[in-house]
Amino acid sequence: MIRALGRALVVAVLGVALAPACSLGQGSGTVSGTLDVPDCWSGPFDLHPDFFAAVPYTSNDALQLRIQNGGDYETFSDGLAILIDDAGEVRGDNASDGTPRTSLLGQSLAVSLPPGVVPPGVPVTPYANPPIVHAELYLQKTCRTQNVALYAVDAVSLEADGSCDRPEGGPPPLPCGTTSGGGSPDAGMSDASTLDASVADATPLPAVAGSTIVFNDLFDGDPTESDAQKRLTDATFDFYLADPREICPGGLGPPPRCRGHLTGQFRFYFQRGRPAQPFP
Repeated sequence: MIRALGRALVVAVLGVALAPACSLGQGSGTVSGTLDVPDCWSGPFDLHPDFFAAVPYTSNDALQLRIQNGGDYETFSDGLAILIDDAGEVRGDNASDGTPRTSLLGQSLAVSLPPGVVPPGVPVTPYANPPIVHAELYLQKTCRTQNVALYAVDAVSLEADGSCDRPEGGPPPLPCGTTSGGGSPDAGMSDASTLDASVADATPLPAVAGSTIVFNDLFDGDPTESDAQKRLTDATFDFYLADPREICPGGLGPPPRCRGHLTGQFRFYFQRGRPAQPFP
């Protein structure tokens, strides 16, 4: 999803310093936690990121950040892709019509799938204030036998101990329900009150947690920017990952099972470089 948005664009690579001798893709950061990816990875995980890049979308002020292990193409690498729908809103830049906006720097922002991105059979849930930050963990190097991507979401179902660790013997099925009266699953929304009573009584609803990120500084998106402070991106995050295909049919039931919990931080300066991928 997020990866495809950046392939046709020139990637601006970030450096630790702005000096011409600085190596492209440099920065500092950590991405670690636990993952539960069937047939690939189960247990502690550390990305050890050493490559940092950004894709500014000048047409709508969106910005993609790429935190990766190694500088190879995404299709052969492990990494974290973060998409900000409106970087100007985060920085507190004036809106396109000149309306002042309050900066969101230093605030905890919700991270989730874009509102219109849902699996087949799951209704689109209306958001009064949809999240403007989205994140994807791709594991194309580690999970070579399958196309693996997990997404940061605003709610996941945790295990009984409050973690994302798979219990011995495997996790119990989530108490997905059906609409009352035998209607179409698409007729309902994600609400535990609509669960089939026998299912809800038999299996307690799991605990829920969601993803957040805090930007302390954010690159202003101008590839020709000369002010070092405006080229800086600095953030900390707490991501709960899920596979959207595991959302209950029709969206009826608790959030999808947690498939990973990653925390970390990154800090780097924008430095213009060659495209990260030479084809769309």
